Parts: sequence; structure tokens; C-alpha cells
Amino acid sequence: MKFLTSFCLIVSLATLGWAASASWGRRNSSDYLMLRENVVRTPIRNRNWSVNVDFPKPGQINRRTITAIFVYDRFTNTSGAMPSLWSGGPNLTFANVNLRSQTSRGINSTVEIYVK
Repeated sequence: MKFLTSFCLIVSLATLGWAASASWGRRNSSDYLMLRENVVRTPIRNRNWSVNVDFPKPGQINRRTITAIFVYDRFTNTSGAMPSLWSGGPNLTFANVNLRSQTSRGINSTVEIYVK
């Protein structure tokens, strides 16, 4: 019985580790969408992609506070990119989200940033 419980725990943690959607912060009803960027890259054999999504874009200025960042994996089998928030984020005015694909897989993700 102990083996079965341990096995189920390990499998559930592995499944959570491969989840490809993420969110940071909390969106309120008064917040509005400031950036929606679709990132699509085709797979490269034995290589992986690393794509940065910056907010604000170079040459732009943002004076509004970020409340929430959502990254949606548009692949249905969780083979999409693993999102990471490298800098900035909620309660700041800038953000840098990195999307890193699995080896020999592409990227098909949507990044949304909400501000107040």
C-alpha cells in the first residue's frame, strides 16, 4: 500500500512538472488587457527554442502597474513551452517572460498581460 501511495505521488508531481500553462498575479474586473502575444515556432530536430516576451516593447514606455500575467499552452498534449518569469511581473511596470520548448518540439503559446 505504501508503494502505491508513493507511486501516485511521484506520478502526480511529474504531471505538474510538465504543465505548460502558467499564471502570475491576480486579475480584477477593472483590469484591462495591455498585451496579447501569440508565440509560434516550428520544431527543430534535437534542438529547443528559447523565446523572450518583453513588456513594454523596446522603444515604448509603460507607467501602469501589471496585475496579472497569463501564459496559455495552445498544444493539447502539454508538449508546449515551459514558461518562466525572468524579471518584473505583478506590482511592477515591466515583465520578461521566457518560453523554452522541449527538445525537438515547437512552441505555440499565448502570453497575456493585464494592467490597472
